[in-house]
Amino acid sequence: MGQWIDIRSRYLYLLLEMEGLTRAPKCSMCTSPMQIKCSDCIGGNYFCKCCCLQTHMRSPFHWMSRWTGAHFAPISLRSLGFKLCLGHDGKPCPLTRRPRRNQSASLISVEEEHAPLSGDLHLHLSQEFEDMHAISDTLFDSAGDVLDPSGGHTRRTRTAQSGNPLITMVNQTGVFEMEVLFCVCPNAGTNDEQLLQAGIFPSTFRHIETAFTFSVLDDFLADNLECKTTAQQYYSKLQSITNRMFPDNVPNLYKQLLRASRQWRDLKNRIQSGLGHQPDGDSTIDGSMAIFCPACPQPGINLPENWKERYHDDPYAFMNQLIRTFIMDGNFSAEHMRCRTGDADLPLSAGMAFMANPNSYKAHLHSGQEIVQPSTCNTYRAIEQANSSRPHLDVTGIGATACCHGFFVPTSVVDFQKGERQINMDYSLCKALSYNMEDIPVALVMYDIMCQYGVHFQERVERSPELSLSSSLQLRTGIGLFHIHGHQDSCLPRFSPSYIPGAKQVDGEIIETLWAPLNNISRSIRGMSLAHRQEVLDAHMNHSNWKKMVRIVPSLLKRWKRMETGIDLSAETLNALNTRLRTKTKRWLAAEKHAQSKRHEDPTLMDIYDTVISKAPSRAEIQQQLISDESGDITTHGQTSWIACGIKIQELQLAIRYQLRAHGLRVTTEEAQIIENKRSRLQKLIDMFEHQGDSFLLHQQPSDDSPISLLGDYDEYDHVDDLGVPGETDDNHLGHASHRRTPQALDGSGMDGLNPEDAPILLPSSLGWEWCIRHGAQSLAGKEVQLRHAQASESIHRIRLALGFKSALFRTHVRPAHTQQTKTRAWNAIHSVDTNVHEHARIYSMARDAYHKIQQASVNLPDLPKLRAEDLHVATLVLGSEPVGQRNRQKSWIWGFGHTVEDDGTWMDDCRFSYSSVHPLMCSHM
Repeated sequence: MGQWIDIRSRYLYLLLEMEGLTRAPKCSMCTSPMQIKCSDCIGGNYFCKCCCLQTHMRSPFHWMSRWTGAHFAPISLRSLGFKLCLGHDGKPCPLTRRPRRNQSASLISVEEEHAPLSGDLHLHLSQEFEDMHAISDTLFDSAGDVLDPSGGHTRRTRTAQSGNPLITMVNQTGVFEMEVLFCVCPNAGTNDEQLLQAGIFPSTFRHIETAFTFSVLDDFLADNLECKTTAQQYYSKLQSITNRMFPDNVPNLYKQLLRASRQWRDLKNRIQSGLGHQPDGDSTIDGSMAIFCPACPQPGINLPENWKERYHDDPYAFMNQLIRTFIMDGNFSAEHMRCRTGDADLPLSAGMAFMANPNSYKAHLHSGQEIVQPSTCNTYRAIEQANSSRPHLDVTGIGATACCHGFFVPTSVVDFQKGERQINMDYSLCKALSYNMEDIPVALVMYDIMCQYGVHFQERVERSPELSLSSSLQLRTGIGLFHIHGHQDSCLPRFSPSYIPGAKQVDGEIIETLWAPLNNISRSIRGMSLAHRQEVLDAHMNHSNWKKMVRIVPSLLKRWKRMETGIDLSAETLNALNTRLRTKTKRWLAAEKHAQSKRHEDPTLMDIYDTVISKAPSRAEIQQQLISDESGDITTHGQTSWIACGIKIQELQLAIRYQLRAHGLRVTTEEAQIIENKRSRLQKLIDMFEHQGDSFLLHQQPSDDSPISLLGDYDEYDHVDDLGVPGETDDNHLGHASHRRTPQALDGSGMDGLNPEDAPILLPSSLGWEWCIRHGAQSLAGKEVQLRHAQASESIHRIRLALGFKSALFRTHVRPAHTQQTKTRAWNAIHSVDTNVHEHARIYSMARDAYHKIQQASVNLPDLPKLRAEDLHVATLVLGSEPVGQRNRQKSWIWGFGHTVEDDGTWMDDCRFSYSSVHPLMCSHM
C-alpha cells in the first residue's frame, strides 16, 4: 500500500487525461478523423463512424461517446446506424428489401443500407460532429399495429423508422435498444430461435420485445449462487450502469429477468445433468438433475464390480467400509409466505433435484401417521415446536438429510407445514436411504433427537404406503457430538458416533454448516411462488454439492495425513493396554462385539461403555458432617460454623470489590447507596465473626508480628475472554495478593481506614500453617482445609453448569436470532452467564490459595489445579473419546474434577474407561 501512495497522483493524472483527447484525433483503424470513442474496447478505442460500426458488428453492447469539442458525450450505436443482423455472420439477409417508410414489416434495406457512406470518411471533424448532433437517440422511435394471431386482436409493438423491430437487449454492460434484422431465408428459424443461436435469450417467444444475452443470465445466476444477489438487486445494478444519473428512466425489466433466469437455469441444469441428450430433454427419475457425493459408496458408480463377493468373504470388516452415513436436521429460516390468491405457477423441475417430489410428498402427508410420544430426554426445539403452526406461513421451514461428507441427498429435502414433525423427517430419511443404496448393508443415521425419533421409526414407515425400507438394510442410529452432551448421560454410550463402528471420525453435525449459505437467501425466497422457490433452493443445494465435489480430494488428502498421525497414537495406547490387560481384553472384546451386533435392536446394550461415576460430597454435606463430629465436644463446638461464616464473608468481599471495579468512578447516587448498604451488612457479619473468633484464636494478639495474608482481588477473571494466549499465565500473576486493590472511597480518594471489603479475615489460612502449629490450631486448619476444598469443588461445578448453559444458549438463542432485538436479548443472556462464570472463577482461586496455605492439615484430599483462561472457554465435546481435531489437545481438567470412576463389578473394571475410549478411536481410523 505504501508503493500505491507513491504512484497514486500519477495514476490520477493519467485517468483524468483519458477523459479528453490524448493524441491526434485519428481513427485507430484507418487514417480518417476520429469521431467516436468506445469506453469498453481495450487499446485502440478511437474510431470513425465506418470503422466503429464494422468493429462492433460482434460487440454490439459497448458504450460509445462522441467528442463535443470540450468533452465526450454518450451516444448509442443505434444512433450511428447500427443494426443487429441475424443469420448471416453479422450481415443483412440478402432476401430482405427496403420497406416503405410507413411499412411495419420486419424487412430492411439491402446491404448498402447498413454500410456507412464513403463520403462521411472525408468530412472535416467539426462538420462531422455537427451532423452527429442531428442524430436521434430516442428510446422508442415509432410503434406500429401488429395483429396477434393467437387472440385475433391488435397489439402495439416497437419498430424503428425503417420498419424493423426494436428489441430491448440486456447485457452485463447495461440495457440497450437494438434494431434487429432477422433472416427471412426459407430455411431460417423463427425469430426467437435466431436470437437464441446468436447467444441472446428472448423473454417471450411470440412477440419479442425484451431479450437477455447468455452472458448476463450466466452472470446473474453466478452472482445469485456465490453472492446471494437477488434479481432485484442485480437489475438495479444494471440500471445504474446504464444511466447513473437517472436509473429510474431505464425500463424496469425485473419481472422479465426473473422469468428468463428461471428458464435459463432450467436449460443449463438439463444440459449439465445429461438430460439434454434424452429425446425430450426430460426424465421421470427423481433426483436426475442433482449432483451427489463421489465418496459415499454407491453400487454401479464408485464400487468395484466384485464388491458383493468381497463383502461375503469378510462381512464384518467390509460392512464397516460400506456403511453410508446420513445426518438429519431442520432449518426454520427457509419460510414461505402463504399466497392469498393461490399459487398457479408451473413447476419446471419438480422432484428432479433435492426438493421432494410434491405429488409423492403430499400423498405421504395425507396417508402417513404421527405417533405422539412423551419426551424421555432433554427438551429440544424440534420436540417443542413439532406441532406449532403459523397462520401467515404455508411453509415454516425445511428438513434435509446430508451425507457425512456434507452433500445434500437428492429428493430428501422436505417442507415443514408446522414444526419439525416426525412425518416430515420420515419422508426425508426414507428417500435418502433409497438413493443409490441397492444392496448396501449398513446405514448410520444421526439426528439431534434420535433417542426419541428412532423409537417408532420402523413402525411409522410400515404405516405409510409412500415409504419403504430395504429388509436387508441394517440401521445404526446416533446423535452428533455437539448435541449429545445436552442429552441425558445414558444417551452418550448409546448414540455417540465415537462408539459406532464404521462411523469414522465424524462429528455428525456437518449439516449445520450447510444451513448458513441457505439462510442468506431465505428472505428472497419467502415471497416467491412455491415452484420458483423449489428451483432456487435446488440450485443452491446443487451448487453447494458441486463446490464440495471439486474440493473433496484435497480435503480427504489432508484428513488422511492427519489420520496417519492419529492411528499411530491410538495404536500405541491400545497396544499398551492390551499388554497390561491381556487376560481381560478378550472378554471385553467379546462383550463389545455382542453389544455392537445387537445395538440396532436394543441400544441399552451399549451401556457397557458407560462408567459408574461417584460425585464428591457437596460443601453443605461436608459442613454438616463436621458439625456432627463436634457434637458432645465442648472444646470444638461451633468451630465449623465460625469457619464457614468467615469463608462466606470473604465471598461477599470479593463480590463488593468486583462491583466497585465494574462501576469505576462512574457511580450514581443510587448505586452508591446500594454499595453502602451491602458494606453495612458486611461489617455486621465481620464484627460478629471477630467476636466469636476471640474464643477460637486466643493466641492471636495485636502485638503478634505473624504476617496475615490479605485477600486478593482476582480481577484477572473480570474479562477472562480478553486474556492473552492460553498458557501464558502462571501462578506469579493469577490470583496473587499482589493484585490486591488499593482501598478507595467511592469518590476515588484514599481512606485512612479500611472498608469492610478490605478488612482481613482471621482464618487459619490467613495466618498460615506454621502459625497453626506453633499455637496448636491444627484442628481449626483441618476443618478449614476440608471446607476450602468443598468450596473449590462447588465453584467448579457451578462453572461447568454455566458453560454448558452458555453452549446451549449459542444453539438455541444466538444462532437463530435474526432481528436486532432477539440478538440483543441473546447476547445479554450470554453476558449474564459470563458474569456468573467469572464470579465462581474468583471464588475458586480464592479457595485454592487458602487451601494451599494449610494443605498439610489434610493428606487425603487431592490437589486443586490452577484455573486458567482456556479452562473457561465453551467446550461441548468434553466427554467420551477424543473428538475430531482434539487428539493432540487435552480436555480441560474442570470437566472431570470432583468425580471418580468406581468399580461396579462388571466387565469394564480397572482400565475399562481408557480401553473403551481408545479402542473405538482405533477402529474409527481403520
